[in-house]
Amino acid sequence: MMLNTEAEVETWQAFKNHWILWKFFGLQPPKRDSKWFKPYIAYAIFLNVTVTLLFPTTLIVNLILSKNLTELCENLYMTTTDVICNIKFLNVFVMRHKLLKVRNILQRLDARAKTHKEVAILEEGLKLARKCFMTFARMFCCAIISSQMMVYLSSERILMYPAWYPWDWKASKRNFLYAHSYQLYGLVLQAIQNLGNDTYPPTYLIILTAHIKALASRIKDLGTNETTTDEDLYKELTDCINDHNTINELFLNIQEIISPTCIAQFMATGLAQCTIGVYLIYVGLHPSKTLNIIIYFSAVTMEIFILCYFGDLYCQANAHLTESIYDCNWMDRDKKFKQAFLVLLQRSQKNSSIMAGSLIPVRMPTFVSVMKTAYSVFTVLNKVN
Repeated sequence: MMLNTEAEVETWQAFKNHWILWKFFGLQPPKRDSKWFKPYIAYAIFLNVTVTLLFPTTLIVNLILSKNLTELCENLYMTTTDVICNIKFLNVFVMRHKLLKVRNILQRLDARAKTHKEVAILEEGLKLARKCFMTFARMFCCAIISSQMMVYLSSERILMYPAWYPWDWKASKRNFLYAHSYQLYGLVLQAIQNLGNDTYPPTYLIILTAHIKALASRIKDLGTNETTTDEDLYKELTDCINDHNTINELFLNIQEIISPTCIAQFMATGLAQCTIGVYLIYVGLHPSKTLNIIIYFSAVTMEIFILCYFGDLYCQANAHLTESIYDCNWMDRDKKFKQAFLVLLQRSQKNSSIMAGSLIPVRMPTFVSVMKTAYSVFTVLNKVN
């Protein structure tokens, strides 16, 4: 094995973009004795009142004031998704200190990456996390652009999304520009906010999986060096047990942090798919809104697909860890080594999957179930119609 004198990777960097976004939205203020503390708090209050509070309020009020089923269907899917987006952001606000706590755990695990192989595994996880973030960023950019195109291509004066304003935005071009400008401002910032909300759970799963793979590699290499004494080998095994305990600590923190977000995401996707289906049944597909609805539907579906996909990869990494424990050179070792080996083997079989709301496993079968449920509701409504 080729050893490094120190860890060459920092997996916390996977969350660098998330903390830039959260700092932008007021979740990481400077110290109280800083001259920027009060201006930052004022800025955060203004931003969150004008966007996080007022933007969904315009959608909710318009939904309540719907005059017929057509307006209700048109308003419901966007309002539902936006409200749940803000619930997810509230969860980030509540959990922000625990999100920071994860950094210390990751630093302890990073320091244990001693070989080039282990560092390469963690670097691969970092690259995958960044790729996931950029995929979501492009997806949200497409959603914003398609919303703008819907306005520009429409033969009549319409907003990107049905909303209520305390002035008649249809009365004049100036009133329309006021409403459209605010909606564009709110939509862009809500999209940026949701980018952080939707990408941090899969990023945590990616980094957790990478550390499990690195530990599996470390365990599998136990006993491959013939010059290692039994005492040194036993110490390496106990270090691996401690690493696994640290990974379990990381797992429990991640489970607590992302569980509310995952259950909210499943609800948002299911409701959005059903309401889009209802909209298509009762209203039909208007040419100016076709692209926007297709991109919107694809985006909400992709959100849970990526989440469940990486949840599945985490489960596979756990199974691979158990296999690696069996594959290490343990049969010819002394009793003390075998006893520690059994402890590690038993502990490796505990955490099978991340749970959403402590009820639903974040795995591909759950994604299939959500899609089947949405399709079943769509079919029933179609028959009723």
